Amino acid sequence: MIDDVLDASSCRALIKQADTDSWLTTTAELLRAANGPHALPPRRANDSDRPCRLVGDDRDRPRFAVLDLPIMALRLYYRLLAQLPTAREGAELTGLKPLLRCIEYRRGEGTRSHTDPARETADGQLSQLSVLVFLNDHFTGGGVEFPQLGRTVQARTGRVCVFPHSLTHIDHVVSRGRKFVLETEVFYSADWPQYRADRV
Repeated sequence: MIDDVLDASSCRALIKQADTDSWLTTTAELLRAANGPHALPPRRANDSDRPCRLVGDDRDRPRFAVLDLPIMALRLYYRLLAQLPTAREGAELTGLKPLLRCIEYRRGEGTRSHTDPARETADGQLSQLSVLVFLNDHFTGGGVEFPQLGRTVQARTGRVCVFPHSLTHIDHVVSRGRKFVLETEVFYSADWPQYRADRV
């Protein structure tokens, strides 16, 4: 958990951008990026045996908007870099994907216990870690519980949680207001070198 990764104005801007986009409620893979030039976005490498399911509503998934923001993804990457493992399972750290998901939970909504699927890119990168950014905290409830750790993380604007895809977590039901979180993944590759500024 890392605090103040994004400032409040950046978080408000992301919520505003998501609110002007089309909110989606499906787990189907996108064939292209929603807002930009990336023709081959990362795709699920596997399906979790405990997929994310919404509670408190008849829909299967919470609303989300896909934001194609490579510069924001790079900002997040550099602010998290000191906390990220440089290698995992024989693969080197490569970065965050530029496609970010803004998730909205309304009053009475949360998720069941679930794990996140890994995603892969056309050039051989595989995601191993989930990144969750709280974009607001003006709501009641909505903490993220990690049962295996015996810990619940409460929302704070700009706070980030990074955890392995395989770690079970639960989004507690929002009892008042609207909760917005930004989600993305940390990618690793066995044959794609880590990005370094001195190579540019």
